[in-house]
Amino acid sequence: MKRHNLLTVAVVATSLLAVPAIYAAPASISSPVHAMFGKTKTNNVKLNLRNDTASSLQILVGDKPMTLEPGKLVNLEVPVGTRIVANSATPNHAVGSLIEEVIKDHSGATIAIR
Repeated sequence: MKRHNLLTVAVVATSLLAVPAIYAAPASISSPVHAMFGKTKTNNVKLNLRNDTASSLQILVGDKPMTLEPGKLVNLEVPVGTRIVANSATPNHAVGSLIEEVIKDHSGATIAIR
């Protein structure tokens, strides 16, 4: 009789502890709810480049080569992190020197290259 009571108490205790454990969420599985609300659009920045030198200037905007005419304003819309590099030498910039690395705060700015 004592063994029967001991077995009954063990089964009841196990079932009382097991029921909440079945419905507990596992800690290792992440919930993908934030995936619906995440930003899929890349952050683009609109800025202007102006060549203040006396001659035309060759630059690389990312991997795209461009020519800036003297005194002309060029409008660009580029993603954050784009590097603007001198592709021709000027008195202030050697070939391959970094002119600008685009950040979000430069939106609407005019960059004068001298």
